[in-house]
Amino acid sequence: ESISHKKTGTTIVGVKFNGGVVLAADTRATGGSIVVEKNCEKIHYIAPNIYACGAGTAADTQFVNLFQSSNLELQRLNSGRQTRVSGYITSTASMLHKYKGHLGAYLIVGGYDILGPHLVMLSAEGKYSK
Repeated sequence: ESISHKKTGTTIVGVKFNGGVVLAADTRATGGSIVVEKNCEKIHYIAPNIYACGAGTAADTQFVNLFQSSNLELQRLNSGRQTRVSGYITSTASMLHKYKGHLGAYLIVGGYDILGPHLVMLSAEGKYSK
């Protein structure tokens, strides 16, 4: 008897260690069970010390990360200080919570700041866990 497997969805992963964080993601974007793009960028720049891997609706993950990245850049320019990972997490979680899961953005965030390396998962509902 043959068993068939159907691969769907996004693969994103993060690993935290003493010296930092490593993030990785596949590059395929799917529409149902069909691959619609083979080279989709799923690792997003947030700040010089923060990146986020996105799963869910590609447009939503890109919107959330571009919006937050722009806001954090303005804060850095005004304060002259490096962005803290916790600042990105709390503001993004608040934004996602406001939309009650209607933004399909699921994120794995990796960063390094004065408190050391950080690895955090954020759900589309705005919940997060370290």
